[in-house]
Amino acid sequence: MFSDAANRGLFPVSPTLTDHVGGFMRSLSELFRITVPLERDQQAHRIMLLVIVSIGAWLRFWGLGNVGLHGDEETMAMATMAIVRDGAPILPSGMFYPRGMTELYLMAGSVQLFGESEWAFRVPSAVCGVLTIWWAWLAGRRFLRPYWNLAFATAVALLPSMIVYSQTARMYIFLLAAVAGCMVCVFAWERSGRLGWLIGGVLALVIGIELHALAVTTVLLFLMPGILQGDFRKLLYGGVAAAIVMVSYLLINGWVDSHYPVPPPEYAADLGAPMWDRSRAPEAFALTFEIALWIAGLAIAFFAVHLSRVIPQRFAAISVATLLLVGLLLQLKLYYHMAVLLFVAGVVVARRFGGPRVWRRLSIFALGSGLLALIHFSLLASTPGSLKKVIGALVGQPSIWPYARILDFSEFAGLLALASVVWGLWQLMKRRRVTDYVLLGVLAVWIPMFTIGFFVWSMPPRYTVASLLPMMVCAFAFAQKGTDWLQAKAAARNISPLKDRAGQLVAAAVTTVLVVNPMEVVANVNSGYESNPDHKGAAEFMKSQNIGPGDVVLAEDILQQTYYLGHVDYWLMSRNHARRYVELKNGRIQDFYTGSGVISSAAMLEDLLRDARGHRIFVIGSGENQSDKRRGMRGDMDPVLHSDQFEVVYEGRDGLTQVWRATGAPPSQPSSTPRE
Repeated sequence: MFSDAANRGLFPVSPTLTDHVGGFMRSLSELFRITVPLERDQQAHRIMLLVIVSIGAWLRFWGLGNVGLHGDEETMAMATMAIVRDGAPILPSGMFYPRGMTELYLMAGSVQLFGESEWAFRVPSAVCGVLTIWWAWLAGRRFLRPYWNLAFATAVALLPSMIVYSQTARMYIFLLAAVAGCMVCVFAWERSGRLGWLIGGVLALVIGIELHALAVTTVLLFLMPGILQGDFRKLLYGGVAAAIVMVSYLLINGWVDSHYPVPPPEYAADLGAPMWDRSRAPEAFALTFEIALWIAGLAIAFFAVHLSRVIPQRFAAISVATLLLVGLLLQLKLYYHMAVLLFVAGVVVARRFGGPRVWRRLSIFALGSGLLALIHFSLLASTPGSLKKVIGALVGQPSIWPYARILDFSEFAGLLALASVVWGLWQLMKRRRVTDYVLLGVLAVWIPMFTIGFFVWSMPPRYTVASLLPMMVCAFAFAQKGTDWLQAKAAARNISPLKDRAGQLVAAAVTTVLVVNPMEVVANVNSGYESNPDHKGAAEFMKSQNIGPGDVVLAEDILQQTYYLGHVDYWLMSRNHARRYVELKNGRIQDFYTGSGVISSAAMLEDLLRDARGHRIFVIGSGENQSDKRRGMRGDMDPVLHSDQFEVVYEGRDGLTQVWRATGAPPSQPSSTPRE
């Protein structure tokens, strides 16, 4: 597998170049150890898989239509009903909705079969969630023995986020299914060498990108077979496949973006960058501190060069010095994320080529770098701001939040996947081969998280979901390896309880339980309004009020209420949060999904109360984003809603969603702020 036979004839006009390429590929592949399990699936395993899939199906369909639409489901629902009526996903504002077209038409087919309901909207997601269990099992066979692979499939079936996505009329479960399909095809191509499987992997990922652009983050999967097998042809084909997927992403993403209006820049120009796209900027230290820090940096740089001098191989010595010096420069510029990664790379290379004698000099460099970090932290901590902002200023770009966000799906699985990388680095330092699932984790989990950090500072966990299945595969493979190691140690010490297959089964079961967290499973299965917002209940209350032409209706979640009520007059949202979803049309600011006007300040709200005095005015609140009781989203309108100018006339089944009605009481003070 690691011979040069696969690379012969690549460059017939240059045998020397062929030799160099073959040698490079052989050296690259020899860094890794392939762990394809020898044990094959038996009939009993397939029967157990059928049971697991059946349980997963039951969990996904149980209570599928029990709660009203929430999150962004209503956007999909409005586009779906437009397809049913007119054949195209046109939103109430007239905007063509271009996202997740494959799912939209599947949802339209479901509505035509079962009628319009929350259940019908969610059926395609539930079916896709069931299929994902099977596809994940197929992908897991590449690394996991049968019982461990069944444990992995069980985790996919029971993982709370997988159940939630399967019961939500959004594209995230389809994205997971596309990544699983791509993994199956890539691993089959690795095994058989048939290009048909590679083409299938490309198609799966392109479909995933059409459903959600973040599928592109797993594109490096195509490079894995060529790297592991030392086959330059496969690496080249994988690179071409990755390039095709990237071009597809650019075309699809460009087409999607072309259908979105551009928010007017002047609408929120005075607010600065949005909170989700910024961290606290690095502080400008006093000149004396800057000079002292750079002098300290020069002293530490001397130790980096001093360390490299004990490494016998010239190229390795230059590499170590370069990695440590560039990392030190980034540390001085407050880019600690990049600096730490370069320091780790430098340590690995130094230990691999320099042996144990590098540790003493390395400890001196580490001490100097640590003292520099302590000084930076002390200087930043002395300025106003939370600990989170201080850490953000130290980290710099790219953000480290994506690493934390993917761990939100399963902290135990994430820690196992991280531990496998640490173990792999240790193996590299000791001149041993790294297991192939570590490469899977690097290519399909940690490099994507690193890349996402360049584009956004903080984001919801769902934006990291494309890497969830590779992370879980890596976690279970590492747990399998750890169990094998423990059993080998036990056998050497003649400890009988861990010798047999029962020990493997217990370890697999315990790993599954820790990965899925049964308490979270119970909380998410058939969950009602105790964990979901009651937009539907608020809409039903509004329908009972017999709204007339003179009445005014505002909604915090404009999309949900537009779907249920057909029309809402105004969107109640602060400019800081509304800025991404508005357009200037016919001289007014409006939500570009629904075409409703926007009330974004207390002054505008109180002006509306005065102008519509004598008419009923309702504000439909939202039970979502309640971490701060929605104060951030309401801005200075929150005190108005809780003043004597409004009274609560409805409270939802979730205990959070409320409907307010204007009382007619005068405002606390006249408005002097002009309308926006």
